[in-house]
Amino acid sequence: MRHASVPISFQTLQVIADLQSAVATGFGGLADRLKPAQKQMLRRVIFDQKCMLSAADAEAIHADLLLVAALPDKGPDAFLTATALLLADRLQGGSGADDLFWNWDAFQDHYRKGSSPVRAAVMNGFRWAHTTRRVNLDQVPDGRDLQTYDGTDLIRVLKVIARAMSADLRELVCKAAPVDTRAVHRTALDNCLKGSCVLSEYGGWFPGEVVELVSLDPEHAAHAQCTALVLLDALVTRDAKGRMAFRWEELADRYLRMRPETRTAILAGVRHLHEMAIDWSPYTGWSPDKLVEKAVVVPFAKA
Repeated sequence: MRHASVPISFQTLQVIADLQSAVATGFGGLADRLKPAQKQMLRRVIFDQKCMLSAADAEAIHADLLLVAALPDKGPDAFLTATALLLADRLQGGSGADDLFWNWDAFQDHYRKGSSPVRAAVMNGFRWAHTTRRVNLDQVPDGRDLQTYDGTDLIRVLKVIARAMSADLRELVCKAAPVDTRAVHRTALDNCLKGSCVLSEYGGWFPGEVVELVSLDPEHAAHAQCTALVLLDALVTRDAKGRMAFRWEELADRYLRMRPETRTAILAGVRHLHEMAIDWSPYTGWSPDKLVEKAVVVPFAKA
């Protein structure tokens, strides 16, 4: 019998999309672990049905998927792919009947050995399954287990982007303020870029006002650098004021079209916000139908 799917939210869409990405990447290795007659069915389940088992699929391959997901020593990549597929099916209300509690209890240390994107996808899958009562875990994943990228490395790279703001660009950024406060903004911006690059450590208004305004204007020459500054502050504060959640909602498509070296860092930083805090949520107030149709999930960053 099919169980109820998890209510639609940004977190649900993001977690399922990450699991689907991990499964698609690992399709070949998982297919090699199944019977030849099951491979075409597996392809359909993954690529056409987006990792959701029908009742007929579950009858045909669910037990075999559970077996692969219980044998990490027989092929760790296929083991993780099978686990991700079973989690995606469960979160979507597919026909897989097992709640995977035993798998978590037995294999959580094996999940930690996966590549960063797959490990993070599986760990976030279990965390969200626990949060939405699809499985009751005795120890919920947290911290580094959930994170695709190292936070220290992210902050270092984002600082490099922010500090690439030339003197002329700094002047241009400060022109977003009234004439009588531009000099104060410029001094504060220089101090921020020479220091921690964390806006909230410099009083918020100076230079936060102009940086935030420019970060909302994708046509501005300093948009990327100001976005990096807003994102740095969000990472330190866990986006306590929702500034990056709002920007992802408004500007996700523009971030995806940034120059590759900048896009990679921005996407990695936004993903980190989702992985650090389960309640980080753009698209607040959107209806489920609108979320499914228009919300943009954070892709795994690629150069």
